[in-house]
Amino acid sequence: MDDREIAVKIDGLLVKAKLSYDVESSCIDLAVNGAVYSCCAENLFSSFIKLRAMLSNIEFFCKGAKVNVHPSRASSQMSSGLLAYELTLGKQAFRENLVNIFDYDAEGVTNDPLVQREFFERWIKSLR
Repeated sequence: MDDREIAVKIDGLLVKAKLSYDVESSCIDLAVNGAVYSCCAENLFSSFIKLRAMLSNIEFFCKGAKVNVHPSRASSQMSSGLLAYELTLGKQAFRENLVNIFDYDAEGVTNDPLVQREFFERWIKSLR
């Protein structure tokens, strides 16, 4: 497993958390405030969605929690969901738009994975 330190906000307090992930099993472990939470899915992005849905009281400050970040099928298969595109309405996604979902970002993050899904659907429609 690979380890990353990420920033999260719990009850208004910014704290550090240890996030461990395995690209082979697509499992994520989050250690924060003495507790460990685990999720597995078909890829790391999906595992991260499950983790965020399970821990809706925690705000994650990383690219994978941004409203406008979503993987393509190809990026998900090539990186086990570790890489996703930072999308802009009306613009095609290119290689330079790929981001690591666990890299730090505090702008445009959401606790609700459904908000991300809705943005992704709007983005697809914006390309027509």
